[in-house]
Amino acid sequence: MNINDFYKNYFGITTLYAHQIKFWKIIEKEKYPVLLKAPTGSGKTEAVIAPFLAQFVKNKFSIAPRLIYVLPMRVLVNSIADRIRRYAHRVSKNISVELQHGESPNDPFFIADIVVTTLDQFIYAYARVSNQVGHHLDIPAGAIASSLVVFDETHMYRDGFTFSMMRAMFEILHKANIPFVVMTATMPESLEESLFEGIKNAEGYQKIVSTGFNLKNQINISLEKEPIYKDNEANISDALLDKIQNKKTLIVLNQVKRAQKVYKEIKRGLELKENKEIVLLHSRFTRKDRKEHEETSLKILPHKKDGKIIIPERTGVVISTQVLEAGIDFSAELLLTELAPADSLIQRAGRCARYEGEQGEIIVFPVENEKGHLPYEKNHLKKTIKWLEENKNFDIRNFSTASKFVNILNYKADDYAARDSLIDFYECVLYADAAPMNIQVRNSKPATLIVIDFSLGINKMKKRQSKKDIVMNAIMNAIKDNKSYIKDNSINVGIGIVWYLFKKKEMGWELLWKYNEDKKRHEIDIRDLLKSNKNVNEEDRRIGPFRTYIIESTYYDSLKGVVPDESPFI
Repeated sequence: MNINDFYKNYFGITTLYAHQIKFWKIIEKEKYPVLLKAPTGSGKTEAVIAPFLAQFVKNKFSIAPRLIYVLPMRVLVNSIADRIRRYAHRVSKNISVELQHGESPNDPFFIADIVVTTLDQFIYAYARVSNQVGHHLDIPAGAIASSLVVFDETHMYRDGFTFSMMRAMFEILHKANIPFVVMTATMPESLEESLFEGIKNAEGYQKIVSTGFNLKNQINISLEKEPIYKDNEANISDALLDKIQNKKTLIVLNQVKRAQKVYKEIKRGLELKENKEIVLLHSRFTRKDRKEHEETSLKILPHKKDGKIIIPERTGVVISTQVLEAGIDFSAELLLTELAPADSLIQRAGRCARYEGEQGEIIVFPVENEKGHLPYEKNHLKKTIKWLEENKNFDIRNFSTASKFVNILNYKADDYAARDSLIDFYECVLYADAAPMNIQVRNSKPATLIVIDFSLGINKMKKRQSKKDIVMNAIMNAIKDNKSYIKDNSINVGIGIVWYLFKKKEMGWELLWKYNEDKKRHEIDIRDLLKSNKNVNEEDRRIGPFRTYIIESTYYDSLKGVVPDESPFI
């Protein structure tokens, strides 16, 4: 069966892009590693999945017996896994596709035919620091050794520390002769050179750059002079409201607090005119609410379902942060976005007039001086706006021009951190820790917040109840009524967010699991973090990564997320 026949018979795709054909031929020749650079919506996922799944049709596994697909964010893992599963089951219902991340630890041993995971989980598995596999720490590392490893959306990690971890991982995989693929739409050349600098062989790495990708759509870009968020308030004119009213609109802000303020102002302004669907998306919603908001956003904006474009009849507004730069496949008519680095703007533009033949409009708003540039580097924003002002008529959907735009950025892995990362990996593999405390994948280690309604713990029959009793009773009553309450009401955040809430005294309890020797099981317990009189600005051990903390529902709104949210962290 040739390439075209496989795509047609199993994927329902009749017209292939040049990079998909070239990738298949390189994979067949077993030439690794491979860097694939292609625009958003150009079928990069299909390019790597197709030749792997074709092995099951041929019953010949020359590439690898399993595939591990690594992504930067959990929300991406969920959507990509669904997409891959649909393709896999067209080939055979017996091909297993599993998720492995904090919210869905379905395959800690990495033994499914296809495992879709996060970078954190992948590195923990390789370094044998997962507490999910008990005494079988060697199994996931062994599974990786017999897999094709795909790193997708590699441009999204941003900080130099994470890039150093990736560079170290690339060197290890290359020296171990484990085939791997790196895929991106917007990686600057500076980062490419940095990540692959340590890979030296006769041919170097294989590089495929997309050519001839044209959706025949049109996007007009304009630059505004005034910020959309100014002096701690949304800055929305009546003229802008009128424009938004008649379009399927996407608005992207760089910080959660700004997104919340703009959401409030847009909602107030448009409800005075007409009852429209308006939804907010960002990283600090509970799992349950985030899923609901994502589903609502698909009722507002055109999107794809099972390969078909669905166009909602009503107009509406989706307001978001960077979380939509990858993973959610929808297409707005009008995109309003704050100034962001070139690569982020390209990703955001990929959510406007995304499908063939569509027309769209993008308006870029400046950010305030001072701390308005956060979470990005001010220098990257300066380079981006300078380029936009000098190239006002450039076609943002032209991949060649967009690549030149992105190349103004100078992302790099930290050379010293990369060397240290290799040493950390070596020590973890050698000594096999039980928990991932000694390996740090990002500058900000992860933690979990659980939103609890404390009123559920108040016993009106008792005159005196300690705060600890109230909190504990609230948790137990919530679990009694809903077994998945903790999971549904969890928020995954960086440790910086936990510290921020702790210092503001909006979060003061830790959720613990203690082992009951008599009952031979783990049971819930809690710890009062504010009981100590110690200054919360001092470095102490009350707050730490990989732990679970409780936030009272008073500080959470199902429509807005954690409130008030004044943190510059994303």
